Amino acid sequence: MRAVNRSVVLVVVVGLCLLGVSVAASAKNPPGSSKWCRHHPKSTLAACHSSGGGSPSAITITVSPDPIVETGDSDVAVVISLSTDPVYAEQTVEIISGLGNRCGQGVTWITNQGTSSGATASATIDDDGNAVVTFLGGSCAPGSVQVTADVQAGDGPSATTTFTIDPPQPIN
Repeated sequence: MRAVNRSVVLVVVVGLCLLGVSVAASAKNPPGSSKWCRHHPKSTLAACHSSGGGSPSAITITVSPDPIVETGDSDVAVVISLSTDPVYAEQTVEIISGLGNRCGQGVTWITNQGTSSGATASATIDDDGNAVVTFLGGSCAPGSVQVTADVQAGDGPSATTTFTIDPPQPIN
């Protein structure tokens, strides 16, 4: 009888431990959280879709300052902010721009993936659905510039916007 009691107690204790681990694991990424939705992309939960059940929203691109004003020797420094649905958290977004064509002394992109040069840059979208890219260019010409952001996930959204580089302004 004593062996049976020990066996029952052991089974109950192990069962409770396993139940505790299961509850802790499910509390970490509850259904509808951004991480849960990312791993369940076909979920019909409204929390996984910003529009209440349809496709996740597109990307919003903002540029600061807007308009961009050349400084010094026609240099520009621009912060490009991207915002999309959190279901794309930790996905890569590629930024394609004609900024490099307007800057004769080259360009530098600074993202959370590092520093690069050329016509494109890549950044990782954070858990809130945002990414920030800094662009530095030398000897840039004034005019309109187009920027496209493309989420690299299977059917990820993309967006394009146009902004202006203004010539240097006289100091009064």
